[in-house]
Amino acid sequence: MLEGSLSWMSSSYSGNLYIIAGEASGDKLGSRIIDNLEGVEISGVGGPLMEARGFCSLFNINEISVGGIWEAARSILKIRKLIQKTVDDIVLKKPRVILTIDSPEFCFRVACRVKSIMPEAKLIHLVAPSVWAWRPNRAKSIARMYNHIMTLFDFEPPYFTKYGLPATFVGHPAIEEFHESQCDSKESALLLMPGSRVQEVKSHLPVFLEAAKKIEADRIVVPTIDSIRPLVESMINDKRIEVISDESEKMELYRKASFAIVASGTATLHLALSSCPMAVCYRMSPVSYAIIKRLVKVEYISLANIILGEKVVPELIQGACTPMEIVKAISHIDRVQQTSSFRKIRSRLLLNGMLPSKAISTTLGQYLV
Repeated sequence: MLEGSLSWMSSSYSGNLYIIAGEASGDKLGSRIIDNLEGVEISGVGGPLMEARGFCSLFNINEISVGGIWEAARSILKIRKLIQKTVDDIVLKKPRVILTIDSPEFCFRVACRVKSIMPEAKLIHLVAPSVWAWRPNRAKSIARMYNHIMTLFDFEPPYFTKYGLPATFVGHPAIEEFHESQCDSKESALLLMPGSRVQEVKSHLPVFLEAAKKIEADRIVVPTIDSIRPLVESMINDKRIEVISDESEKMELYRKASFAIVASGTATLHLALSSCPMAVCYRMSPVSYAIIKRLVKVEYISLANIILGEKVVPELIQGACTPMEIVKAISHIDRVQQTSSFRKIRSRLLLNGMLPSKAISTTLGQYLV
């Protein structure tokens, strides 16, 4: 039994909950859910943050944290076995509620099988896939599998409610961690953030390191997560470059750093909320890029740009993600303009002032009582 405290709640929830969190961001969300639920038996798939709270994961989440279509295809047999292993575990434990967090390629396959075997189970998904960006028809198939979906952005619920799926905007959890910088001056520090997946690190870090050689900075730091820190360290030969994985250290650095070179993803939102100027970069296998380029419907890849509706952050994608182009982009960043624009993001990530962790737990609690 996993127990936590929720100061605003007058009574405990009952029943059992199965969580599937397949990536680092999902692990963080899962850990907050564990903290905010009392009297709930929780099992499933999660990472080190959830395990630090007494959670026992069915397997290591690095086994399913694969980036890119081509990269996922190469691991398809292993992933299929893990999908079936997860389904078998759910059927064995018969949870009242199954919560899947992000990782749609894995979670939706599990949900589809579970729905056919256990139609009485309540299936809830947290972090809506970007149907507004690509593959909009997914919303209809998601509505057939799930009983509820929780979204992080206020413009997402209508994409699902039109198919009869209850959808709740809960706000973005990053708002609770990353506070607007109050520093009058920045440190001369450059952050290199190649991503949280193994394939992303292998693809981006060498390019970022080469660019860093040509950028003046007193400190060069690579913020990462514990699960991939050994890989990151093995790829760095320069003793001047620091590697950190402590969350409090990372948040402080985001607030004080001069610039960041960051792979597209949630990290871009974390930096924006911390008022850290940045250039966003991303590259993948040519096969994955060719497929995704045909499917994506949005103009930008950075969450900051998408939320603001304009290109505030430079984006260097695929062939443009080179050391030379990165150096050029960093040298032309207008820090004042970027940080001023970032302040507009904060108000878009809260539901009537309610903290996301409370909104998530409240929504989830409706199915656990």
